[in-house]
Amino acid sequence: MHPRQSLTPGLEALLRAQSGVITTHQLIGGGLTAPVIRRMSTEWEQPSPGILVTTPPTWLTAAWAGLLRGGPTATLGAEAAAYLHRVVRDEPSTLAVWAPSRRRDFAVGPWAVEFRRGRPKSLGTPPRTTVERSLIDLAGRATEDAAVAATARALAQGKTLPERVLSELRARERTRHSAVLTELCTQAGKGIESALEWRFSQEVLARHRLPPGERQVVDASTRMDVRYEAERLVIELDGVRDHTDWSKDMLRDNRRLLDDGALTLRYGWNAVVGQTCAVAAQVATALRSRGRDGIVGHCTRCPKDPGLTTAAPAP
Repeated sequence: MHPRQSLTPGLEALLRAQSGVITTHQLIGGGLTAPVIRRMSTEWEQPSPGILVTTPPTWLTAAWAGLLRGGPTATLGAEAAAYLHRVVRDEPSTLAVWAPSRRRDFAVGPWAVEFRRGRPKSLGTPPRTTVERSLIDLAGRATEDAAVAATARALAQGKTLPERVLSELRARERTRHSAVLTELCTQAGKGIESALEWRFSQEVLARHRLPPGERQVVDASTRMDVRYEAERLVIELDGVRDHTDWSKDMLRDNRRLLDDGALTLRYGWNAVVGQTCAVAAQVATALRSRGRDGIVGHCTRCPKDPGLTTAAPAP
């Protein structure tokens, strides 16, 4: 007999709501006896005491397994919470779960579930920490670029406000990347929406004493990452994930040039991070050639020949 045939409609609905995970306590509460549960659970996975996985696991299965093991006040945090808030793009391989008492870590399929002791404020279903708490917890575990990317995305999407992130930062005694996140929040109204844009702003423009331009400019037909209107210069910063059809980008660049003589310079992660001085030199040259006075375009680390010769790995 199929192991699900003895489940009541209420238990079936609970399984659907919990992505295929259920506890022995819930099964007993649904009217099943211990012998029936033992018989049915022979075909289910049990990643942790009292936790039964009845379907092929997904990321949400791992999330619910952690929450149910953590207890009624458990909540997802850090990268897992940030992913549920849609400020992190990829499912994290490790899910942090806050619980009032310590639990033993376990795995569900390829996903690791790790427990932390505490009862932070939570919201949503599955329960997760607030956006601000999630961002600062993530920063404590992630690279600077990952922390900046998540925070910039949260601010750009209106998921939080700079003062809320700063308040959460101030509430912590010590936080990794606090200086860069503080600086990012002070510039949140200037159109920075990704780690790539942050790097370009700080390492290419500010470090080489170049003017910032207008960010995230929208006209009748397109959106521009950086625009110098008087000089008819546009800069596009392309993450590989966001620009998969390069022919459309080329056609758009060509149309700008034909319509009003606007030059488009296009840079990706490798150029901005690994060839910073060369990118700055190109931007400076373009601005000077189009009549901008007072352009510096160099820093103390600039080589004599800033040609594009090196590369840096994407985050």
